Amino acid sequence: MREGVDRIVVDGLARLPQFAHAGLSDELAFVSGTLGTSPDGAVVEGGVEPETTQALTNVGRILEAAGSTWADVLKVSAYLADMGDFAAMNRAYAGFFPERPPARITIGGVQLALGARVEFECVALRRATEPEEAALPARRTGFVEHDGEKLYYEVIGEGGVPLVLSHGAGGNHAVWFQQVATFAKDRTVVTWDHRGYGRSSDHANRSGPEVAAGDLLAILDHLGIAQADLVGQSMGGWSVVGAVLQRPAIARRVVLADTLGGFVSDAIAAGLAQGRRAPLVAGDRLGLHPAIDPGFARRSPELAHLYQSLGRMGSADPEVMLPRLWAVTHQPEEAAGLSMPVLCVVGDRDPLFPPRSIRALAELLPDARVVEIPRAGHSPYFEFPDAWNSAVRWFLED
Repeated sequence: MREGVDRIVVDGLARLPQFAHAGLSDELAFVSGTLGTSPDGAVVEGGVEPETTQALTNVGRILEAAGSTWADVLKVSAYLADMGDFAAMNRAYAGFFPERPPARITIGGVQLALGARVEFECVALRRATEPEEAALPARRTGFVEHDGEKLYYEVIGEGGVPLVLSHGAGGNHAVWFQQVATFAKDRTVVTWDHRGYGRSSDHANRSGPEVAAGDLLAILDHLGIAQADLVGQSMGGWSVVGAVLQRPAIARRVVLADTLGGFVSDAIAAGLAQGRRAPLVAGDRLGLHPAIDPGFARRSPELAHLYQSLGRMGSADPEVMLPRLWAVTHQPEEAAGLSMPVLCVVGDRDPLFPPRSIRALAELLPDARVVEIPRAGHSPYFEFPDAWNSAVRWFLED
């Protein structure tokens, strides 16, 4: 093979032996036609939306192996067996390119392998290879003593606008493992444990939104962060909203992930009526948890079990925590306090905060947009990290 040309095959990703997953030049990656197949080579079930999500997730793995990202994609070619699936395919596609999508052509009426409904190929720029000594971002950890408690934090990477990730009641700082490495490539990423979660103490048994906002601000003050992009997942949304209402200048942008952050309205209540309130505790089957879609447990039992296990690392009791969440509310007029751009991202199968309730929240906020992640439950950042990361990155960089 001549100099400057290479071909790659991604381990664990199905393919026919007649072609590679991508061909590479010094500057470009040419990704082969990719179907929505699981590692065993079978097309995922459920129709064109789950196929689109799985196919683009597979493309994302190929791009990463090629030294590219979704932001480097120049052109996408989409092939549909039935153009009647065009709108449904676009709904799932938007989760990967919510804003400033690349050029694309869609060709319909195509007979695809394995009876698939959709297939994608793309061309992307390749990023310059980083020196080996700069490949791994720096990591430091520590505790902040605040209000009689010790709050654990981790700081990964350096540079850029800091990105602060606040976890939900089903996790701790480690639950962000599929986000930290991705975002720390070009910015500082901060994760932390709420009181009673992970390594943070809760001697006074006060863990909850009434103290979490102050805890978050104490960590940011300790780290010397005057402004950051704040992400709150579920319970973490209460922490972020509370911190921003106390100190609006602390947030450049806000991501509310599968959370209402305490806001209430008649429209939000109507949306919540479509879902169900359930304690965020692990079920009696491997991988079953109210915060992830049951289909994820069947597709990825290893990761689903990890989610179950992470949720039990700490002293906080979910049965106690959820009533404390629902007890802290913000009225519609307080939404004006979140004047910065806000992204509301939600799984389209979230049973706790259904998309209708999240859209009602977005209508209260001065500058908000909504992205739904197809086939995802209450934790799309964990279930479909490629789609979630892509949506958040586009929002933060736009």
